Amino acid sequence: MTPATVVRLTAVALAIVAVSDVAPQARGHAWLALTALALVYGLACWAFPYGKCRPCKGMGRFHGGLGGIRLCKRCDGSGLKLRAGRKFLNSLRRHARRGR
Repeated sequence: MTPATVVRLTAVALAIVAVSDVAPQARGHAWLALTALALVYGLACWAFPYGKCRPCKGMGRFHGGLGGIRLCKRCDGSGLKLRAGRKFLNSLRRHARRGR
């Protein structure tokens, strides 16, 4: 299992504990851990806005069936994609600017 998968599964488990009656005594700790996880992800999106493009695995290109090379459509050959959290931060920033 990759570290990203472990983090996702941990977040899902914490969310289940936080909103259900599975372990009522751990509910406060689960909310605290979810808040910390969201804060760390937000800081990571701020500091490192781009992640590897998944379809091309960060290479920016594919090897064709006949030996040719073509650029990735999703990242336009850069190998980088804007993270979902960064898109959310950018939309919040745009919304705040429009509200002025």
